[in-house]
Amino acid sequence: MFFYVQRFRVIRIRSGGNKHMASKSNTNNKKPTGASASADTGRSVEAKLARLLGLANEAEAEKIVTQLKGHGLTKTQVLALVEAIRREEQEIIFADSVLRGELQTNQEDLMDEADLASSDIDQGMKMRMANRENFKVKRLHRALDRIKDGSYGECEGCAADIGYARLSARIIAELCIACKEEEERKENLSAVGRKPKSMGQTLGNKLTVS
Repeated sequence: MFFYVQRFRVIRIRSGGNKHMASKSNTNNKKPTGASASADTGRSVEAKLARLLGLANEAEAEKIVTQLKGHGLTKTQVLALVEAIRREEQEIIFADSVLRGELQTNQEDLMDEADLASSDIDQGMKMRMANRENFKVKRLHRALDRIKDGSYGECEGCAADIGYARLSARIIAELCIACKEEEERKENLSAVGRKPKSMGQTLGNKLTVS
């Protein structure tokens, strides 16, 4: 994801000129002043949550904050997590639009079979990456749904609190550290017990090849 976003930025710098991009960057980095700054800082946490989550009013946001408080999250932490989810969602959408633009290969530029084969491989890799990012978006939307129903921050394995530290590091986390480590341990054991079928062996069962 970040590869395509970063590469897109590099392309823009090369085509538009460093001076132009630096000027634009400085403009974008300016902090809002006057009435716009006052309006932003004056907005309550509940109002910001209502906007980000598409809620009808601040009362609904306040209810969510109260529910998530039971999982050890303060309202400022909830806001930070929702903002991070929305930010990552937009980054993926932007990268996906760049990726799909690159997938529209002009067939007239492919001169021979080698070019066609190379293009097929390249597009196949990009499609797999796009599918992986689309799956990530679904996980982000699931996290937003869990925030709305008040279950976000609760481990799906043991019902313990996942904790803000882990959620801030992985906003789509659905398991606490202990349950995640146990899950990975079982997966590793399963992988060790898996044998190639071509050698006459299946998962957990050994077959004699005559």
